[in-house]
Amino acid sequence: MAAAVGLVFAETVDVLVVGAGPAGATAALQLAGHCSVAMVGREPLTTLLTPLLTAQATVPVIGESLPSAARVLLHDLGLWPQFVAQGHRPAWSHVSLWGDTQPVQRDAMLDPHGHGWHLDRVRFDALLREAAVQHGALWLGPGEVRNMTHTPGASWPWRCTVESDGAPRLVQALLLVDASGRAARVVRHVGVKVQRLDRLVCLHTWLPAQAEAAQPAWPGATLIEAAEHGWWYSADLPDGRSVLAFHTDADLRSARACKTGNDLLQKAQHETRLIRARCPWAVGPDAPFGVAPAHSQRVQQAAGADWLAVGDAALAFDPLASQGLLNSLYTGMEGAAAALRYLGGDAMALPGWVAQVQGITQAYARNLGAYYAMEQRWPQQTFWQRRAAPEETMSVRPLRWQTLHRRTESTA
Repeated sequence: MAAAVGLVFAETVDVLVVGAGPAGATAALQLAGHCSVAMVGREPLTTLLTPLLTAQATVPVIGESLPSAARVLLHDLGLWPQFVAQGHRPAWSHVSLWGDTQPVQRDAMLDPHGHGWHLDRVRFDALLREAAVQHGALWLGPGEVRNMTHTPGASWPWRCTVESDGAPRLVQALLLVDASGRAARVVRHVGVKVQRLDRLVCLHTWLPAQAEAAQPAWPGATLIEAAEHGWWYSADLPDGRSVLAFHTDADLRSARACKTGNDLLQKAQHETRLIRARCPWAVGPDAPFGVAPAHSQRVQQAAGADWLAVGDAALAFDPLASQGLLNSLYTGMEGAAAALRYLGGDAMALPGWVAQVQGITQAYARNLGAYYAMEQRWPQQTFWQRRAAPEETMSVRPLRWQTLHRRTESTA
């Protein structure tokens, strides 16, 4: 077809993946070679910065933990040798101070899959994107989908304007895969409800590598510690630095009180036992500081007329679960399989994906609720009161596909 006025040549593909993070890249990798697929998204190299930082300041992306079960998925993706060659740091042990006054250590030797990893996220994300392109996915980014038009029953139901380097182009597709993270752009566009389940945010900083003689207790371990107004996390990274993160609700005073990396370090030194072992008593004036969304989020349905959602766009996890990246890989793979069944004429492929994501959501709610319930030391504090019965707030009522399908078509 001729290109629209003001647009460069139109691309026509079977699937357009909206988002280029781990979920989107995994989906594109699985689809490439089986159908024509394009991928567009921003390269997620930095987190959302606090407004107090200058416009030139950057903070690396948060979210570096990959559990040992990902070993199976990486093998299935054919990326295990490349992943090993990247040299990510093994996570050999996990130490928690949660629901008790004494720390509990769990060794990776007891895990049937072995150890997990602390990732260099920039290189890990690049590995997935590059693998998708090498297998035949068309990379349209870094860029952004500016608008989407859906015409049910058309030969090419989706017409999307993709802008990359200031040059818009028209992309036609049979199916959209929403891998846009918590933004859930396709989901929101078709009018499906996106439910934010809490107000959790992650305040974080990075600590420089310390001399070997100055190594604190629990070197190399992942640390988790409950506190009066939230919980803390720390891990050593592949480049020798350590990440330090505090999770609390955005509307609480504990979140508003931290405006710099130094504020966060001082808070850790005064309010923690495990975590402060990694905190230097003196830091420079330019300690990085970032704020990232960490709330649980679900969608009313993870698929509809000519679209499906994967990764955080389908279900965003509380970081306490340590399953966010694993969920991105798994739903990227399984969502791609559902997409191929749909393209092959399977009328139950998308309803099946809705049911599969609902099952994941229910299991996640049960497990998260059980873990939060272990901590009973601050029952009067707002943060912990809000999590007293998360399973009830996250329970998913079974939905009829036919009703949702009609609703999606009427709002597209």
